[in-house]
Amino acid sequence: MRKLCFLSVLVITAAGSTSAQLISVGALGGVRPTDGVSYGDESRPYIVGGSVELHLPAQFAIEADALYQRIGDTSIFFSINGPVSNSFTTRERGNSWEFPLLVKYYFRSPAASWQPFIGTGYSLRTISFHTDSTFSPDDLSPLNFRSDFRAGLSVGASVVGGLRFHYGHLAFLPQARYTRWGDSNDNINSNEVMLLLGLSF
Repeated sequence: MRKLCFLSVLVITAAGSTSAQLISVGALGGVRPTDGVSYGDESRPYIVGGSVELHLPAQFAIEADALYQRIGDTSIFFSINGPVSNSFTTRERGNSWEFPLLVKYYFRSPAASWQPFIGTGYSLRTISFHTDSTFSPDDLSPLNFRSDFRAGLSVGASVVGGLRFHYGHLAFLPQARYTRWGDSNDNINSNEVMLLLGLSF
């Protein structure tokens, strides 16, 4: 009975160790040096999210992420007709969620203290917008409008490159990503660059 219990503990420990080597879970954070929208950009440059990576044989891996960022812009239009002038102001804010799925290759073995890597894949993006608009006719009280809508699902092609540093059970992954979006919203920037730092265990 004691031998059976001992063997069970060994099997469970080995399975847990293998699982920890095969799958790593972590967080991502960083900045976006490119504009979020094409004009009138007031987006926040910060990006946060979570990451799961499945390690495969031959130093390949598959990574799936969920990344959040806040984007927005303000547009002001004027019309003048003789002595009459009107203005129309639109303030738009959006919650953007991206879901990249990447295939990665590490150039050194997992036992190395640092590993360069490259990767490529596709990303999905969905954005929910809130819009406040104000129409200000000449010599009349302003009229305010509010609306909420969700942009159509976008698909982008992504490439990534970086390094993986091991420190005990933790790994740090500084990296740069580029995504080319085929976006249905004309004001959303189609070229996106991210500078990220990943932390996984």
